[in-house]
Amino acid sequence: MKQKFLQSIDGYMPELRGLSDDIFDHPEIGFEEEYACKLLTDYLKEKGFKVEVGTGTLPTAFRAEYEQGTGGPVVGFLGEYDALANLGHGCGHHLQTPAAIGAALAVRDNLKDVPYKLVIYGTPAEENKGGKINMVEAGCFTELDMVFSNHTGTHTGGSGTNVALASSVVEWTGTSAHAGGSPEKGRSALDAMMLAVHGLECMREHVRNGSRIHYTVMEGTGAANIVHPKAKAWVTMRATDKTYLEDMVRRMIKIMDGSALMTETEVKVTRNPVFYDTIVNKPLCDASESNARLFGFDDVMHLDEAALQYCGGGATDFGNVSYVCPGILVRAEYNKGVAGHSPEHVALGKTQKATDFIRECAAIMAGVTYDFVTDESFRTAVKEEFKYRLREKGVEI
Repeated sequence: MKQKFLQSIDGYMPELRGLSDDIFDHPEIGFEEEYACKLLTDYLKEKGFKVEVGTGTLPTAFRAEYEQGTGGPVVGFLGEYDALANLGHGCGHHLQTPAAIGAALAVRDNLKDVPYKLVIYGTPAEENKGGKINMVEAGCFTELDMVFSNHTGTHTGGSGTNVALASSVVEWTGTSAHAGGSPEKGRSALDAMMLAVHGLECMREHVRNGSRIHYTVMEGTGAANIVHPKAKAWVTMRATDKTYLEDMVRRMIKIMDGSALMTETEVKVTRNPVFYDTIVNKPLCDASESNARLFGFDDVMHLDEAALQYCGGGATDFGNVSYVCPGILVRAEYNKGVAGHSPEHVALGKTQKATDFIRECAAIMAGVTYDFVTDESFRTAVKEEFKYRLREKGVEI
């Protein structure tokens, strides 16, 4: 059966590669992916999926469904298609939904004797605002018994956890004055921002291993001979779990408040949605590895418990989905030796690497779907692992 899956995927590859190339040639940033959304949903409708657009209140999100029989397990596939501003597809998001579609088509075309439902979710804006967070809040994904995401990587198989991430926009408002003639009348927003940055640097020494603090100036403050009335910064914080991250954010806000207090300015902190850490599922990870080896793919990595819990530093809104239902982020080797979010990564977008990635991720996801749909003991193991990991995080079930 699994070899039939691979044969089906190979048959669809010209079309799947056409989709990915078209998305690559029309890069769109988060929440503006109108071209990609229409391209993908038109294709899914053509292939007989029941499609809705605007899922989870997001205009460029979609949900596509195929059901075989009734009452079977519900398997989800997530696909991203947003690009990076001023760079293009430097993170491989143009490949993800074609790979998800390839997996679903392979299962649909070949697995006929058991009931199941396949649901493909198009999920916008992973790179900036975290569209999956909006979708979780709107009640999406609760229907799923398990869910796949996929991403480019340096190895093939399953993937470990990711860090939690919180970002905030901080704005200071002061009082303008001539810096030489009447400085006593001014209250400097720039001074407040510089004090806040120093506070973050002091905080950096006193956070857990694996935590990160980043910041950037969003708007210039003006000439040197004035007391600056406005300043604006973006602050991003990462931690190995969302509970500790919230404590870091609490401390960050106190630093911002302190910077305003010291300079007699006003400060406003606007928080963006929090990207959760990813809850790993070892049975799903092991199944991804075993299917990758069964298909004979290269660069397959075994992830033991330590490797599964290694965060690495990256964040994704798939983490929020992983708190809703059991999930796995499948990887295929694509950018070994090449940094993500770089021109070098963009240069890979329409090479043989792209074809290999779609084919391998689609096959692994189809293979694991077969295991999940046909093996009740495997489904039970996946669900029990999910409950165990939630309890570890202190989440009530």
